[in-house]
Formats: sequence, C-alpha cells, structure tokens
Amino acid sequence: MRRGWCPTLFEPMQSGDGWLVRVKPPGGRLRPAQARALADAARRHGSGAIELTGRANVQVRGLSVASAARFAAEMVAAGLAHADPPVERRRNVMLAPLAPPALLDVAAALETALADAAFAGLHGKFGFAVGLPGADVCIGFDGGWRVWPDGAALAQPCADPVAAALALARSADGRRMREVAGFVGTLPLPALPLRRIGPIAGGYAVGLPFGATDAATLAQLAACGTLWMTPWRAIVIAPEPSPAAGGDWGARLPGLIHDPSDPRLSLVACPGRPFCASAHAATRADAVRLAGMLPGLAVHLSGCAKGCAHPAPAAVTLVGGADGYALVRHGRAGDPPAHSGLTLDQAAAMLTS
Repeated sequence: MRRGWCPTLFEPMQSGDGWLVRVKPPGGRLRPAQARALADAARRHGSGAIELTGRANVQVRGLSVASAARFAAEMVAAGLAHADPPVERRRNVMLAPLAPPALLDVAAALETALADAAFAGLHGKFGFAVGLPGADVCIGFDGGWRVWPDGAALAQPCADPVAAALALARSADGRRMREVAGFVGTLPLPALPLRRIGPIAGGYAVGLPFGATDAATLAQLAACGTLWMTPWRAIVIAPEPSPAAGGDWGARLPGLIHDPSDPRLSLVACPGRPFCASAHAATRADAVRLAGMLPGLAVHLSGCAKGCAHPAPAAVTLVGGADGYALVRHGRAGDPPAHSGLTLDQAAAMLTS
C-alpha cells in the first residue's frame, strides 16, 4: 500500500473502477458553466461517478489512461486547472464557502504565488486554507489578519497574510507543518465557519452521502447557481438570479442530504469494494446499514488500513480486512485494533454496549 501521495489532474491513480483524478476548482468555486463542463466531461471520459474529498477537491472516477488525458485538457480549457502539472500539483488552496472579497483576493494571490518555481519543493500534500481550519497553513480574519500552522493553539497577527503564509511554507522546507517545530503564536485562533447543511446566509448547503454523487446531479446543481466546494463533503449553492434558483431544493435535487440530522452525516466511508482495489469491505453500503443501526454515532469506515477518507484519528474506526472488520478506538485506520475479525453486526453490537 503506497501512502503519502494524492492523485492530481495530471497524475491519475488506478483503482478498482478505473483511473481517478482530482480537480481543484480555483477559489473553491464552480461557476455554472464550469460545473456543466466538468459534469459533461466526467460522463464522456469516465463513469460519471464524482466525489468531493476532504480537501474540497472534486474527484472523477472511471477514467482510462487515454481518457484521463483528454479530461485534463478539457479542465484546463474550462479554467479549472493550471496547464503546468507541477504547478497544478502544489495548487492546494481551500477557501471558506461564500467567502467575502477580501478572502477571495487572498486565495487568488496564494494560487498565483504558488506558480513560482521557488515553491517547487513543497510537499505534494502541503496546503493552505483561507477562512477554514485543517490545512498546513491557515488564514483567518476577525478584525485583523491571523495566520497559523496546522496544530497551533495560537495565531500570529500580520498585516500581509499572503506573505506570512508563504513564509511559513518556505520554513517547512518540503515538510508538512506538523513536522516543523518552533512556531509560537500570540493570539487565540479566530472564529471560523461551522459545518452546516440546509439554508445558510447567502446560500443553501447540500450534503453528498459519503462525499459521492454523479455527473447528472452535478449538472442539476449547476442550474441552481455557483457551487462552492467544502472539505466536509457538502456543496454550498449560491443561487443565481434565475427562475431555476431557490425553490423546493429537496424535491428538485434527490439523492442529496438536506436534513442536518441525517445519520449519514456522522459517518465517513471510503468508496470500498468494488470501487477500490485495496478495499476488503463494501464500506459505503455498510455505512448505510450502520447509520440505520446506530444513528448519530460518529464512525470512520475504511476498506483497508490506509484510511484515505479520514487520515486523522477518529473516536471509532472500522477497518476492512481479509477476515472482517477490525475496530480501532481513538486512532487511525492503520493503528493496532482493539478487536478484529468482526462482522458489521458484531461491530455494531460492541459499539452499542
């Protein structure tokens, strides 16, 4: 099992259902025309299966080596990728949905700066988050700009957040920020947006069951307005002034999560079998069953010990193996389990008790 890298638009990854690639919408947004172009290309060049990752990237599945190259060319033409593969690899900038112009400008400036060859040595997973937590370098604003590295308890005030964020990136010297010691902040971290499903100020958030949807649904969403990608596997719709915008979202967009109490929102599941060649379990089907058995319980279901869908520790992780599920408490998928060789029903009974 190879760890430590992620597929990009120009570096496909082979899986059980073909090759997959990732699209990183600039500024975290898909304009309606871009969303339609992505949906159409995913259908023509792949299986039409689309996923939203924990980095707010759009993952397209079921490609071939030849069709992946054609798909990449169309994404560049649609303004959704940089034409230079090394630049595209390090263009990892997440942005809070419905971000105000000041945050939009910061995210755009970061993407422009990352095209410079001076940043060619950045770790392939090194990322920035603007108005959000969860990246190597985070930027927030609460009356003043704050910048902090992953894992910090305090933030550094600054006048130029782009320069401060890039300075932290340079200090990493090709490592992830959690591997870099010596940062001392001075102020509490600023308040950041909460994960929401349903109506929010300026838009509407729909959840994707386990981060998965398809080209037809994405095309439907494109008719509603600009789509903001989030790292919590939801899409925030900023309605455009058109007859198609607003209205009865639930009736018009089936297959998405509209209820913030939906038990599937508590679960994280990788594609699992048969979509991933490394998986030992049909994790998403099992996650649906588990949501019915233990509604509201937070569980990470991983088809193998790589834990791609949730690399961080979780309170409970079920890891697929040749002999059934292993149960890991307060750890990652690759950590030693408390129990192994479990059926899903046995694991659920343990978690209930």
